[in-house]
Formats: sequence, structure tokens, C-alpha cells
Amino acid sequence: MTQKINVRPNRPSLVMGLVVTSAFLIFGIVFMIVLAKERSWVGVGFIAFWILIILVLIGYLVYMLATRRTVADIETETDAPPSAGESAPDFDAKLRKLEALKKDGLLTDEEYQAKRAEIMKKEW
Repeated sequence: MTQKINVRPNRPSLVMGLVVTSAFLIFGIVFMIVLAKERSWVGVGFIAFWILIILVLIGYLVYMLATRRTVADIETETDAPPSAGESAPDFDAKLRKLEALKKDGLLTDEEYQAKRAEIMKKEW
């Protein structure tokens, strides 16, 4: 059975990210002023790039905090029984699929019999 998991950051981690990036932004602005007074234009250019990246990160964190959207959707295989919203495939479908696999030559007689016995043991 495939299970879908939504991954989203929690509120405290987003707030902490905003605090840290805001501190980096303040550092960048102060450092840019110091470099501009010394007329170090290469340094000013680097810090301007730094500030741009920090502003993008702050915008992303604010967006995530406001919308609470998922960062990733992960699909995993599990042996857990289906949840209430899902129904297990019926025995008829399982047996027909097994028969088709045998007919196509993908299963030996021994494999077919073992799997059929396993399916038949389960509760109808």
C-alpha cells in the first residue's frame, strides 16, 4: 500500500528562521555602510548580493508562515493495513491478478499455489 506524507515546517522553526535571517540582514546593512565609507566597491557589491539573498529567504519564510503549504509530498510503501478511507482490494481481484500472472508465465506452479493459499487464509 502506498501512503502519502506531506512535509511542512512547524511554526517555531519558521519563526526562528525569520529571527536568524533578520539578524543576517541587519549585519549586512551595517557592514555595507562600513564598506561604503571605506569605498570598497567590491565588498559593497558582495554585501548587496548577500542582502538580496537574505531578502529572498525572508520572503520565502514569511510566505511559508502565512500559507502553511507543504514543502514536499513523499510517497512510501508500507505493510500497514489500509486506513478508514481506503478499502483493501477484494479477494476476487487478487485471485484474478494472480491467475493472470501464472497464465503469462511470470509465476511457477509452486509460487502460484503458495500465494493463492496465502490469499485464501486472509479473512474474507
